[in-house]
Amino acid sequence: MINASYQMNTLVHNTQWVTGHFHLIFAGTTVIMYLATAYHMWPKLTGRRLASRGMAVLQLWTWTIGMLVLTMPWHVLGLLGQPRRISSTPYDSPLVEQWDPHELAMIVGGVILLFSALLFVLNLVLSHVSKKADSISDNDWAVAVYPPMSVPKPMNGYALWNGIVAVWMVVAYGIPIVQLLILDAPGSLPWGY
Repeated sequence: MINASYQMNTLVHNTQWVTGHFHLIFAGTTVIMYLATAYHMWPKLTGRRLASRGMAVLQLWTWTIGMLVLTMPWHVLGLLGQPRRISSTPYDSPLVEQWDPHELAMIVGGVILLFSALLFVLNLVLSHVSKKADSISDNDWAVAVYPPMSVPKPMNGYALWNGIVAVWMVVAYGIPIVQLLILDAPGSLPWGY
């Protein structure tokens, strides 16, 4: 929500905040899902059991911790005003010197991520060279203990949910758009006049 806030976005635009936000959202959530999916699918694709479930869990935890240690300093540096793209920096400036501890923390986070990535590759390589499994379950999904209850028809279709989304979109976007068209900014004419 911070990047969606106009006031906050004007503060953090083109700072390291953007870099931290992107990496935390993409590599922290999307990539970790791909890693977990690889652990789930590798035995099914190769017919070999995963070499170490414990190593897989350790790898996913170190990825999460490494990503947090890497990206949180980026967020702080963005709030401190460190630009996202610069050709040169006067490193003797007191402003720049206050960035040093955060940059050191980013290096630590990067090393943790490197360790995690090496664990991932090692686990898959060890899994690939292990002997074939006798059997690998095709059905990994949970089976209901009790039969599922019937769901009311309006809750089971898309019409109700599409209607709710449409109302929320009108509220979320309609009011600000109407305000932009009607209200004037200090020192300027309203739109269309």
